[in-house]
Amino acid sequence: MVISYTDKPLALIQTPHTNTGKTDVYTMDASHMALVHNVFIRGYNSIYQQAPHIQPADYRDFVGYCLAWHEMVQGHHDTEEEVLFPGIEEATGVKGIMDGEKAEHASLHAELSSLATYLKACIAQPGSFDSSALLAIMDNLAPALATHLANEPPALASLATYAIDMKDLSDNTAKHSMARTSMVNLLPMLWFNLDVDFENGKWNNFPPISGPVRWVMVNILGRWQARWWRFGSCGADGKRIELMALREGYRT
Repeated sequence: MVISYTDKPLALIQTPHTNTGKTDVYTMDASHMALVHNVFIRGYNSIYQQAPHIQPADYRDFVGYCLAWHEMVQGHHDTEEEVLFPGIEEATGVKGIMDGEKAEHASLHAELSSLATYLKACIAQPGSFDSSALLAIMDNLAPALATHLANEPPALASLATYAIDMKDLSDNTAKHSMARTSMVNLLPMLWFNLDVDFENGKWNNFPPISGPVRWVMVNILGRWQARWWRFGSCGADGKRIELMALREGYRT
C-alpha cells in the first residue's frame, strides 16, 4: 500500500486573504507569511511521518534534511526579531507591539535547541539515530509551534490599522534572510515543501521570481544535497508526492 504525504500531525493554516477576501498590502503580506509557515508545517509533518521508517543507510541524509528544517525555522525567527519586529515597532511608533510574537518565539527556544543538539549528535554518530527520541522532541515542540504559526499571519494583517510601508519592511526582511541562507543546504527546503496547488493554486507564483530562476534553484542548486530533499513533501514541480520513506518497497 502506498501512503502519500498528508497534513498531520500539524494542520495547515489558511491565508488571511482566503479567510477575509481582502487584498490590501497588509493582508497579502500576511498571506505570504502564512505560505512560509505552511512550508514549515509540511516540513515538520514530513519528518514526523517518515522518521519511524528511515533505513540505516539513509540516517545521515534524513538527519541532514531535519537540520535544514530546523535551520530554516530558527533563521526565520532570528530575522524577524532582528529586522521585521523592530521595523514594525519603529514604523508604528508603538513600543512592544510585537512582544506577543517575541514571547511565542521564546516558547520555542528550548525545544528547538534540543532538536538541534540531538540532530548534530546524530550527524557525529549516524548509527545513534533513534526515531522515538526525535519524535519525542517534535511532540514537545508541536503545541507552541502550531500556536505561533497560526497566530502570526493574522497579527501581521491587523497592522492595516497603521499607515506603515509594509512592503518595504517585508522586502528588507527578505533581503536579510536571503543573505544568511545557504542556497544549497537550506533554500531547497522551501521548494520541496511549497505545494503549488495549495488553496486551489492561487499562490502558484509564490515566491515571485521568474520561471528560469526558479528552475535553476530547484534543479541545479537542489542537486548538491539531493539526497536530503528526497524526503520533502513535494517534488521539483511543487506538487505533493508520496513520501520517500513511506513508498512501497522502502518501509521496513
